[in-house]
Amino acid sequence: MNASPPNSALKRPSVWRAIGRGVRRRCPKCGKGETLRGYITPRAACETCGESLAQYQTADFAPYLATFFTGFLYTPLIVAASLSSHPIAWLAPALIVAALLTALILLPIAKGAAINLLWALDIQRNQ
Repeated sequence: MNASPPNSALKRPSVWRAIGRGVRRRCPKCGKGETLRGYITPRAACETCGESLAQYQTADFAPYLATFFTGFLYTPLIVAASLSSHPIAWLAPALIVAALLTALILLPIAKGAAINLLWALDIQRNQ
């Protein structure tokens, strides 16, 4: 007889699967409930499976990730534009606005991924 294990005994998703769910701002355990409430406010628990997420605090990790990736994308563009022999007056302000918008878009994605990474590695804040 092959009886399937109860839901509580199911294998935890891999770190990469949890991060992938976090990028979509979904619960690391079930992948259905939302990790964030609003823009970047973390939920205390998944509304679908009830998994507690309150003890996984990312602090400044998510803004660091968003800043790092924004800089990684836009620094070469800004350097190339500044070295151009024919500077375009509107290019620098356009790149700055694009970088700001990119950072704002990446912030909730990074927050969800960071929460789920901490969950997958079971790194909880000190009580």
